[in-house]
Amino acid sequence: MSTEPYVEFNPGDLIAAETMNEMQGLIRDDIGSQTQTAVENITTVPHAENSDKLEGQSLDDIRQEIIDQALGQIALQSGYMKLYKKLKVGEESVIVHDLKNCPLVDLYQLDYFLVVASEDGYIYPTWVNFYLYHSGEKSIRYRSEDSSDPPVSIEIESSSRPAYRLPFREMLMRYNVDYSDSSSMGEIETEFWDALFSDPNDPFDDNQYTHSPWFDRCCREERTVKSLKDKGDWDDLWIKVVPRKTINYAMVTEIQPSTDSSVSVLQRPPDVAPPDIKVAHFDWNTIGIKLLAELDVPPLDPEQTLPFETMGEAVADFEQAYPDYAQELKVMVLLRA
Repeated sequence: MSTEPYVEFNPGDLIAAETMNEMQGLIRDDIGSQTQTAVENITTVPHAENSDKLEGQSLDDIRQEIIDQALGQIALQSGYMKLYKKLKVGEESVIVHDLKNCPLVDLYQLDYFLVVASEDGYIYPTWVNFYLYHSGEKSIRYRSEDSSDPPVSIEIESSSRPAYRLPFREMLMRYNVDYSDSSSMGEIETEFWDALFSDPNDPFDDNQYTHSPWFDRCCREERTVKSLKDKGDWDDLWIKVVPRKTINYAMVTEIQPSTDSSVSVLQRPPDVAPPDIKVAHFDWNTIGIKLLAELDVPPLDPEQTLPFETMGEAVADFEQAYPDYAQELKVMVLLRA
């Protein structure tokens, strides 16, 4: 196998969009050539009607999977990092990124959102930051077992805006979770959460991430990767996470008192995300991030359609689940050297 790079880079070089596009084209051509050669060398197949596939995958499927893996690794090696951190009020979160340069830092608040979770068949609503679910669960109906009220629908994917979702199989690649067709989905999920919340990411509390009733049933039935691929479910698994950022500004309100003078008051606009965060570059390879003050409002997805009559009821439900929410903030940190 050749070790010659597709496009040669030197330390400190900028990676332009044109260069990345050229490299993707070279990768696609090379992968296509190698894959075609490999398929042509196959002289026997288990079933004649499946002779155009390898382990149930077509040539296009194989090519796309290899390209996705290659591009995911390019992103990891190109001076770019994406981290999930849990900030505590007044505590410096130190990140040793080893990018050999003071990188650009961008922050996004991770909103909580309401979902329907399931653990060993017990189904319940909860607020989380990460959610593993199936495409068929865009909206899930829920009613408590001891309630006579009609069931309510909890929105997972909005019908009026783009969905917040990441392909589960691509997340497994990016976090180097090894699996085979015989791997059980329960084992893969456990290894994925362990990888997602390992250093340099922060560990999240176990009530801040969960999976859906469909996935819980899949785990209890000990289904394998192959069984999901055979039924077309493998590409229908998603991770929902809601990173959000506002461009903050001061809102000026003109107050007209009884006198002829007027007073301008600066007010914080609603739904600021993320609020009151300091970023410091300690050296070429180390940054610090600090949440400077308690949260004014709960970090909820303001656009999710919720099964409450008022937003006040939703906030009260969230505060019951997370009474100390004001002391911490989850963020997605993007670094580009």
